[in-house]
Amino acid sequence: MVKLKRIYESILRETDDYRGKDLLVVDIQPIYESGFNHWLGEFVEFLNENYESFKSLTFYYNGDETVGTISKSDYQIWWHTNDLNEEITNEAKFYDKGYAFFRYCMDEDIDNEDISNLVRMMVEFNINDSRELDKSFWDTYIKRYGSEDVRELVEFSDDCIHIPDLMDDLKNYNNIVICGGGENECLKEVNIALDALNKNYKVLNKFVYY
Repeated sequence: MVKLKRIYESILRETDDYRGKDLLVVDIQPIYESGFNHWLGEFVEFLNENYESFKSLTFYYNGDETVGTISKSDYQIWWHTNDLNEEITNEAKFYDKGYAFFRYCMDEDIDNEDISNLVRMMVEFNINDSRELDKSFWDTYIKRYGSEDVRELVEFSDDCIHIPDLMDDLKNYNNIVICGGGENECLKEVNIALDALNKNYKVLNKFVYY
């Protein structure tokens, strides 16, 4: 009886960890399945058991509208074939987010905080393309944040970072739990965007792929 009580209390604590929170699932989709197939069944079970505890569930994916891959309907079918409850796919939000918004800086090993600071200022000044940033903007950025690395990389480059429509969607969420991947690719881009928006979030590391 004592053991069963402890198991029950543990389940309640875990459920309370998610209650009222917004769950964001990033790129857990067929094209990347080799990265997470070892825990996909466990993740589906997790969603089936905990879905009602979350305030909302959003699947962010790379789809046919942005990069020409999977359609929303085929993506939903894929979840069904992996035993996700149909109620969940009917009620959850699916958002075709695209990718590579900040990859130029990421691939050049610019510090994540420096990238998020730049993105935050671009949003503040309503500038969507880093090639449009002028000397005044950069001087203000350096005065605020002090780091020259991102300026040296971006200021006179033909490559750029841009502010995606995803940023507007992320503004809708608070008290966030996020999972998916890849850890240093699309998941990192979403995390940088959340940091730029000053959103608090918790990474569900158990369900992150690399």
